[in-house]
Amino acid sequence: MTAENQKQALKLEIVMDPEFKTTHIDGAIVTLNPNFGQLALTYDQPEFKVRPNGDIYTDRIQKRVILDARLSPEAFRALAYTMMEHVQQYDEWLKQQKSEQK
Repeated sequence: MTAENQKQALKLEIVMDPEFKTTHIDGAIVTLNPNFGQLALTYDQPEFKVRPNGDIYTDRIQKRVILDARLSPEAFRALAYTMMEHVQQYDEWLKQQKSEQK
């Protein structure tokens, strides 16, 4: 790449959105069709109640959606493939850890 081309090269900067936060999730609602891909990240929130004798119980769990991302089918596929690459790398790491423990 010439010096002139380097000056014109696209620069990528990753910054946190002002509303950025870290949240733990335990599920997802996933849809892919010819019109869009959807990835809604969720967590389960039990609603606790107290009986007259003081026992705590729950009879209801809410699945709370914290992010509903809509993508083009192409972007959805790219994200899925990227995630699967990470899963495969993790699986290989796990396999290596197990073999080293033997």
